[in-house]
Amino acid sequence: MHRTNPTTDGRGVESERERLGRSARLHWFHWLIVILSGVLTLAAWHISKTQLDEKNALQFDREASQAVALVEERMRRYEDALWSGVAAIEASGGDIGYAQWRAFASSLHIDQKYPGISGIGVIRQVSRESMSDFIAEQRRQRPGFTIFPAHNAPELFPIVYIEPEEPNAKAVGLDIAHEANRYEAALNTRDRGVAQITAPIVLVQDSGHTPGFLFYVPFYRSPDPATLELRREAFSGMVYAPFVVKNLMEGTLDKSKRRVAITLADGDEVIYDENQSDEPDYDPEALFTRTVTVNQYGRVWEFNIATTKSFRSDSSSSQPTLILVGGIGIDLLLLTLFVLLTRASRRTLEFADRMTIAIRTQAEALAVSNSDLESFAYVASHDLRTPLRGIIDLSDYLQEDLETYIATADANPDVSRNLQRLKQQTMRMEDLIKGILEYSSVGGGKETTSLIDVNTLLHVQRDELDLREGQLQADGELPVLETYPVRFSQVMSNLIGNAFKYHHDRDHAVVTVKCDAEGDYLRFSVSDNGPGIDPKFHGRIFEVFQTLQSKDTIESTGIGLAIVKKSVEALGGDVTVESVPGTGTTFSFTWPQSIAARRVLEQAVI
Repeated sequence: MHRTNPTTDGRGVESERERLGRSARLHWFHWLIVILSGVLTLAAWHISKTQLDEKNALQFDREASQAVALVEERMRRYEDALWSGVAAIEASGGDIGYAQWRAFASSLHIDQKYPGISGIGVIRQVSRESMSDFIAEQRRQRPGFTIFPAHNAPELFPIVYIEPEEPNAKAVGLDIAHEANRYEAALNTRDRGVAQITAPIVLVQDSGHTPGFLFYVPFYRSPDPATLELRREAFSGMVYAPFVVKNLMEGTLDKSKRRVAITLADGDEVIYDENQSDEPDYDPEALFTRTVTVNQYGRVWEFNIATTKSFRSDSSSSQPTLILVGGIGIDLLLLTLFVLLTRASRRTLEFADRMTIAIRTQAEALAVSNSDLESFAYVASHDLRTPLRGIIDLSDYLQEDLETYIATADANPDVSRNLQRLKQQTMRMEDLIKGILEYSSVGGGKETTSLIDVNTLLHVQRDELDLREGQLQADGELPVLETYPVRFSQVMSNLIGNAFKYHHDRDHAVVTVKCDAEGDYLRFSVSDNGPGIDPKFHGRIFEVFQTLQSKDTIESTGIGLAIVKKSVEALGGDVTVESVPGTGTTFSFTWPQSIAARRVLEQAVI
């Protein structure tokens, strides 16, 4: 019997009440939890937003590069068409008639295969001495042909043919030598023998007077002149194509299929601009911009690319906002929970103040016990090596101190049951910690190898589980192998132990162990005649803390099969389960059958 001191006990009650009163307020650790939760929310929001921005940046880069690549690819196609014109002229003996050129141009189907091109034509080099004869020759096919305008350049470069002719009629007879940009590019293509485009110009046939350019490829009277002198001497003319830049870009890049706007500049002159406020998809605050410089047939084109409203709309995501709002909501819920808990504590104190004299007497009788418990808790808190054992001892002290009370007729039967449950739960926690330590130690440290006889291991398991002869048996020969003995024994004991633990009729349970060779591995099978496992749980049972039966029915930590899986896979093996309800269960795992195989596996992991 414990003897209570009313005076001392009263002071203890008051002290405890003051402590509870302090706990009925929000303290620094409550705010710390809320603040840490807020920090985690902001971190998650920042990570999500950063990932979204990076994803959008990559998408923009892809679309920008694709737009530039399409323009470059389309220009190469136009170049191919011009060179095919040169081939047609050479096939005609170096000169081609009006009708022949029309037939050739018609075969190209320019309007279908080359959208954006205004036409394809021929420019001839004519000396001033032969100009009259040249005009007369052309007028035999087209009576109204003439060369214009007059200029002082030493040679003439008139446009002889252009197809389709009707929309380009104003260009027929135009001498491109009259204008510096046209003339300079013509001389460059003559002297270098390569394709060349002009600096920005306005085409005479363009009623809109928008920026354009001419695309030249040269042809010569002799094939492949190798030097500058030979090229100038053999130069005959050029196959060319006129372009309105706006038509080129719209024919190459369909606005409805892209989410970037393009501004194109040749040197200091902007020749095409979609980044205008009157554009329907214009975004004044583009998410991304990029400048790409391209060497384009003797000119330098600068693409300034920016995202549009449709890009902004398609790339927006509510995920970062949802994370932020959700995190703030959790913070508010935590704060609300803490407030409610403190209020509940205050209500508990108010209820304690209204206790009856009889309950107060009972409380005084427990004061000494509470003091002992507090002292024990203080010691246990400093004994970090055995905290759970301290809890178990504490539950024994409680049971002892309440023995008189429990024996009374008025005793609450839940008190005894709850004390027992406390001990059971603490033991379960101890088993869990032990299991976690075992699980975390798999594959860690250096474990020596030794020979282990699997037959002998079965005999040991039979004795430890107190089984009858025949309940645990071998199917065929079981090997003696050099391996990690502790790890292998742990795997086998978990599989065999589980087979009997979860059997619906342990007295008639039979477990069979079998071993087959598979290359450098041995496949061990542990089969039972138990109730079986539904296939929908086959993946779940190997997870940590997972059990298929209530922990109140069977004491289980749910770690055993996780240890098996980790141990086997650490050595490069695998573990599987075959079972359907009512037909028993077979667990199979592979294990290296030799030291050499084990070392190869470990080196591969390293």
